[in-house]
Amino acid sequence: MVEVVDESKVKSAEIDGKMEVLRREIVVLDDQNAAFETVIRDCDPDFELAAPPSKARRASSRRTASGRVTELLKGKNNRHTVLDILRRSERPATTAEIAEKFARDAGLGSETARLESALTSRFSATLNGLVRQGLVRQAGTAEDGRRHPW
Repeated sequence: MVEVVDESKVKSAEIDGKMEVLRREIVVLDDQNAAFETVIRDCDPDFELAAPPSKARRASSRRTASGRVTELLKGKNNRHTVLDILRRSERPATTAEIAEKFARDAGLGSETARLESALTSRFSATLNGLVRQGLVRQAGTAEDGRRHPW
């Protein structure tokens, strides 16, 4: 039974890693598509977007948050950042709490809420890599039964 759970954890970490790679690829593709649509609109003012404007705005908002997180983490080692936050924590912290602490340390203020999801996603992928390396482990399950303290 323990082997099944361990294998499931490894597989889950692999899937999370693949999902993060795909999220990054989607951001790049969104940027490329937006550039093409800009050129097309300049040449053909009657051009209509393939996606409804509300969906395009949501994608733009996600892209902006993800891009801002990339900017914040540029030149930093995500592994070291996460491990440092965990070392300074008085108790095990969830991925969302790690993202909150990073935002506080970075002085993001009102920007924190907008970036929380992107930060959590980025740190989740980092934590999964740290698990594979044996550097961190889950410390049970949070009260909601879904989140895991590290």
